[in-house]
Amino acid sequence: MITENPTDFIKNSNIGIHTVSPEGIINYANQHELNILGYTEEEYVGHHVSEFQFDKSCLDLMMNKLAKLEAFTNFPAMVYGKKKIKYILYNSSVYEADGEFIHTRCFGNEISENVYHACVLEYKRLLINRTD
Repeated sequence: MITENPTDFIKNSNIGIHTVSPEGIINYANQHELNILGYTEEEYVGHHVSEFQFDKSCLDLMMNKLAKLEAFTNFPAMVYGKKKIKYILYNSSVYEADGEFIHTRCFGNEISENVYHACVLEYKRLLINRTD
């Protein structure tokens, strides 16, 4: 069986993939992520994620979960694209070594504004109904 090189697989996937440092700096973004948002690698990689998140409370929720090494699934976010707001559904976890946060592993796909609003409502419903 022939197995694709993992680096090539990530680089050429048709899902947005990026990594973020514990300090919030974007370390890597594949071409699909750059295409969705309309940025060049130089305009995006090396910048703080807060430069691109429309809703800072959303970013705080995501980063707080990740700081506790908690993954999240289907998290809706509004992101500043180069030319307009983009609606992205994120899934993310942390690559860690010996309990230390090394970087995030974020996967995102663009969704419509209507799907975004439906996902926000569902996410809020899940938070309200949580039993901790």
